[in-house]
Amino acid sequence: MNETYTFEDVVFDLSIAYADTIGVEWEWARAWTAAGEPLMRTHGVTMLVSLPDVYKQHGPLIPIYPRPSAAQCKAAIDVDPNYAATVAAGYVEAPAAFGERIAINPAPAVPQLTAHHLPPSPLEQTGFRGFLKSLRGTQ
Repeated sequence: MNETYTFEDVVFDLSIAYADTIGVEWEWARAWTAAGEPLMRTHGVTMLVSLPDVYKQHGPLIPIYPRPSAAQCKAAIDVDPNYAATVAAGYVEAPAAFGERIAINPAPAVPQLTAHHLPPSPLEQTGFRGFLKSLRGTQ
């Protein structure tokens, strides 16, 4: 039976590892805090941290599921009744067509900006004192 823990309406399966936002893997240390929170550890670090603290300090945790076995992959393919027919029909993209499809299109030309593409500054029209007067609303 898998142990689970719910934190902020997210159910964590403690039997699997989790990765934080920078890729550090955290796993349950099979221990609990006095408050009933699971203690997590990462490889090479002896300090234990509660799951809520890991969640708050290291961002959302992404579950790391074990790789599926060959039998699981075959079972997933066998579920799709069209898989065998699709393979038998030879729906395979030619290398040339694939190359055209993934070719990087050049970016459109960006117009060159000049010094005159913006309206003139109020400072250039009236000078600094005129600019300050325009801010106050007096002329």
